Amino acid sequence: PLLRLILISSMIRVLIAALVELGNDEVYYFTYALFPALSHFDHPSMVGWVIQLFSLNQFLQSQFLLRLPSIIFAAVNTYFIFHLGHKIKNEQTGFYAAILYTASIYTSLIAGVFIIPDTPQLFFWIGAIYIMVDVLPDKGTSALHQKRFLLLGLLIGLGMISKYTSIFLWGGIFIYLIIYNRHWFKSWSLYVSGFISLLIFSPVLIWNQMY
Repeated sequence: PLLRLILISSMIRVLIAALVELGNDEVYYFTYALFPALSHFDHPSMVGWVIQLFSLNQFLQSQFLLRLPSIIFAAVNTYFIFHLGHKIKNEQTGFYAAILYTASIYTSLIAGVFIIPDTPQLFFWIGAIYIMVDVLPDKGTSALHQKRFLLLGLLIGLGMISKYTSIFLWGGIFIYLIIYNRHWFKSWSLYVSGFISLLIFSPVLIWNQMY
């Protein structure tokens, strides 16, 4: 059922992506790929880098290829949403979560078809939450979870360079740790993970200093 859901929803997204002309925002973000920089006036650069990657640095150009990252990310996100629900409770919960994700206009259509900063942000956001569910309840003594905390910092950093609001994930982490699990504050991986996020986000800070 999950694979059928992903396949059918992806086919619908492909159809929309091929038939509906580019919106004003998409045309604007296309300039991020045409003129790559450390950051831009209103958003970080990740959406432009994603367009460059999937178009082979503008070697392949079409309306559909411009939106292809959104379609692929939406399919992968649905898969991880299922496993996130499965991990939290059971397989049925995971499938309901996948259905709700697919039914959402924002996640399935706006960020799932159109190429906007939310497209890569959602991908890294969901990946970060997937790791949080495993790692945060631990007391920070597991070597595996300490390494996964570093991966968490990487994903949040990539989310931050996709869209600034991803920094709220760090806010959520600290609130959770303060209330439920202060043991992590004794672990070096928490602080290194934060540094990794800051390091990935640093091009935005450098760009703002330059301009």
